[in-house]
Amino acid sequence: MAEDIRQNFGIDTAVTITLDNLANGSSATSSAVDLGNPGPFALSLEAKLDGSAAGNTGNVDIYAQWSNENTDFSDPLNDLLIGTVTMNGTTAVIKVFAAPVHARYVIIRAENNSGAALAATGNALRYVPVSVDQV
Repeated sequence: MAEDIRQNFGIDTAVTITLDNLANGSSATSSAVDLGNPGPFALSLEAKLDGSAAGNTGNVDIYAQWSNENTDFSDPLNDLLIGTVTMNGTTAVIKVFAAPVHARYVIIRAENNSGAALAATGNALRYVPVSVDQV
């Protein structure tokens, strides 16, 4: 009998990162996330970002910094680009990315190049681990 392989989505979890009031031209990094052992094959990462001015029409880039032992993480010049959120002024935007898992520990970095600071509230990153379920 043939078996099916399906995606198994884990628990939706907030990333601990300070994005509110993030100035244009600056970055914020999250606390390290322990993906466990065994870990997932991928992450579904959701960005909810809100501009503070009509000038927020550029991009906010989302990066991953990986570590095998939760000590040495990649430096900003060697981060893995997960994706880009294109802002649209003062309206909140939501974008979901898929990111392959490279190691047990990850730090998420957001780099604001949107043209203005992010809003004082309403900015967040969340992730869902994606594993394989064989039935």
